[in-house]
Amino acid sequence: MEMTLGEAFSRSARKFPKKMACKDDDSALTYEQLNERVNRFANAMEGLGLNKGAHVATLSNNCIPLMEAYLAHLKLGLVTTPLNSRGTLEEICYQAEFTDSEILVFHHDFSEQAEEMDHRLPQIKRFICMGGNPPGFALDYEDLIQKANDKEPEIHLVEEDEAFIIFTGGTTGTPKGAILTHKGLLWNIICVSTENQSPIPEDKIYYPMQMYHTAALSRFLAYMYAGGTFIGSKTFDPDRYLDIVENERTTFIVGNPTIFRMLLEANKRHSRDTSSIKRWLCTQGFLHPGLKEEVEKNLWPNGELYGSYALTEASPAVTVLKPWDKPREWGSVGRPYMCTEVRIVDEEDGDLPTGEEGEIIVRGPTVFKGYYKNPEETAATLRGGWLHTGDVGKYDDLGYLYMVDRLKDMIKTGGLNVYSREIEEALSYHPDIAEGAIIGVPHPKWGESIKAIVVPRKGAALTEREVIDHCRNHLASYKKPTSVIFVDELPKGTFGGKILKRVLRERYGEG
Repeated sequence: MEMTLGEAFSRSARKFPKKMACKDDDSALTYEQLNERVNRFANAMEGLGLNKGAHVATLSNNCIPLMEAYLAHLKLGLVTTPLNSRGTLEEICYQAEFTDSEILVFHHDFSEQAEEMDHRLPQIKRFICMGGNPPGFALDYEDLIQKANDKEPEIHLVEEDEAFIIFTGGTTGTPKGAILTHKGLLWNIICVSTENQSPIPEDKIYYPMQMYHTAALSRFLAYMYAGGTFIGSKTFDPDRYLDIVENERTTFIVGNPTIFRMLLEANKRHSRDTSSIKRWLCTQGFLHPGLKEEVEKNLWPNGELYGSYALTEASPAVTVLKPWDKPREWGSVGRPYMCTEVRIVDEEDGDLPTGEEGEIIVRGPTVFKGYYKNPEETAATLRGGWLHTGDVGKYDDLGYLYMVDRLKDMIKTGGLNVYSREIEEALSYHPDIAEGAIIGVPHPKWGESIKAIVVPRKGAALTEREVIDHCRNHLASYKKPTSVIFVDELPKGTFGGKILKRVLRERYGEG
């Protein structure tokens, strides 16, 4: 295969010119219309002096202009960093600065953040505002499109070229920029489309997860490759979600247990016709049989359930659990995709026998190129030519993979990944906190909530509210602890004095 993501989209535009390509909260475009605008923006960016390999950043929730920008950047060979639209100013400034982004394409909703970035980051040479009413320091996105020509950009690209830098906590919890290539993302699309039999041109998906996530980004690219229809939204609201499923007759749904519980509650308040759903994918682990039965009965009566194991560094899909696979009720995440090899190894990277738990490692064309400006972590993660995930798993005698444990310092709350180390670093900024540790505890609605275990400095009169407010001031809101426990000391191991999270979970792990 020798193709790039921009070429794949152009092919769909030629094949399905009058078919609906994408919709958002405000508008809709056919493939022909979308391709014309994508070409115009690509040519406008080239006119601003951007050449293949230049780094750009985006700051926006899901909307058609963001989709256009992604595709235009891909055609021009630019490397895009989607900034976390839910992040703090400090977080997004760090991401833009670290990735050497020289242009920021942002939505008008984020004008305040963009203006502050203009003051802080002299490396950003130009700001482009989507959504109208551009501030004085920014160019008007729509004006650039109207003034540019709609010819296909003539840029020589190869599949090994870099496409995106996606920030991930990786195996340590430290934010790192994972470099994804055209090749990796295309192979992910091909594997998923072939083995899941979706997306196909007749498919229509509503996906409110924001496209700074690899899962949402790769799903959007898959629909543009297949000629399907992708519907995005700036926010998630369960009632609106079900209204769109009913009114648009969407065929595919992606969610996690938290989302499905919210949708069930919304559907109880007001029942909708969701019979158009043919397939639904549950991400982020095992779906409890009771919840599965309720979803199948009350939400997607005609839908077939798929499961998966995925991570950003694999672009992102690794395995698939299909509707007819026997281990569905046993908690399996399925078998590796056709282009992917998965092994379970010990600490020396030796293969472990069936049923024995070890680290999940992955090899194949979807594996990422490395971490941007982090050769040490890249070498450690890709040692021996295999992606070391840091996740613990095992195989059964039928070749099905099971996720036994996840990264010990990662918390999944409300469908979002939160890394303990990042919160612990924020705790260390407080003058009255001597030490702090973060664990995830079970939560009936969000899957997990965040608990802080804090050692106050001698003589300090800390309160739970003060600790939570401190974290809110330094981190995105969803990363703040929801409860705080004060202790005299944290349990530590004899070797190196490392905090024993296992002991903390045993002592304080109840919700």
